[in-house]
Amino acid sequence: MSPQPVADVRPVDDLELVRRARTGDKDAFGELAARHGTAMYRYARRMLRDDGAAEDCMQDALVGALTSIGRFRGESAVRTWLFGILAHVVRRRMRDAVRHPVQGLPPDLVAGGAADRAGDPVATVQAHDLLAALELALADLPELQRACWILAEVERMSYADVARVQSTTVGAVRGAVHRARVNLERRLEPWR
Repeated sequence: MSPQPVADVRPVDDLELVRRARTGDKDAFGELAARHGTAMYRYARRMLRDDGAAEDCMQDALVGALTSIGRFRGESAVRTWLFGILAHVVRRRMRDAVRHPVQGLPPDLVAGGAADRAGDPVATVQAHDLLAALELALADLPELQRACWILAEVERMSYADVARVQSTTVGAVRGAVHRARVNLERRLEPWR
């Protein structure tokens, strides 16, 4: 009896998935979207503060990535390239929102929240309030500071990758992240 061949179970890297997607393998592109989609959505949601707009931007960015995958040159990580496309879509959406503002739902009509969660109600309310305060403080930051802080601190991108995503310099990213930290610390001082 001859031994059965062992299947290769090593995870496929992003560059291999790009290569496969270029040849029309939709599953390969789906895997890229699955790997990076959660972080991309988190970035879009924090930049736009609107679930629907974040979902729209994610869809536009992924369609843009799929249609331009043949032009990916590999000069950055695939994740950085995807975030660059998303950042462009988010900036365009933010510019459009300034030109055409939309009235949102009143806060008292928005569902969900700490009351629905199990556990210590006081701790739940405090955590919810802190998160809400952070979201408000982030929303008040200038766009570049907010984007750089989210990419560097939440998504753990290097300053070089953040600079590629934001089409700026490492020095500009370093300064934006520093200013964002100072502004956030000042705004969140009551929570210390």
